[in-house]
Amino acid sequence: MLNHQKTTLMWITLAVASLFSSANAHQHKTATQDIDIADAWVRSAPANAPALGAFMTIHNHTDQAVKLIAASVDSGYDHLELHRTQQVDGMMKMVEQAFMPIPAQGVLVLKPGSWHVMLIQPTRVPKEGEVVRLYLDFDNGSRKTVMAKVKKGKMMMHHKSMH
Repeated sequence: MLNHQKTTLMWITLAVASLFSSANAHQHKTATQDIDIADAWVRSAPANAPALGAFMTIHNHTDQAVKLIAASVDSGYDHLELHRTQQVDGMMKMVEQAFMPIPAQGVLVLKPGSWHVMLIQPTRVPKEGEVVRLYLDFDNGSRKTVMAKVKKGKMMMHHKSMH
């Protein structure tokens, strides 16, 4: 009788574990299909750089516009800011943004000379080939972890006709 109880308890435990496992797998699959991040990288910089730029492509697979509202790291930087390079009084400047819009079923490309995440006051500038783990928070409540590889990036030439 005691052996039968142990067997029944084992089957109940397996059934419950299986239920949670499949629920988590479904939830994870749905979440990754909502917003995808591709081609994430951080521009390499001299050891004394006051800030670094992070770039990537954000795909919004939902039928609702989504906003990137914050970016963060575990440690190593004073803070992160969302930026966009814009023409201000005839000069190109990096302007902090409250959010970055990603249209429904659309894409937002973060690239030099445009939208980007600024990693402000690094305690140590990462070397080429290292990886920076970023956390991106969206206004729909989702959070994405992004592994951005540090690499050389081309400087953008700014022309007066650039918007």
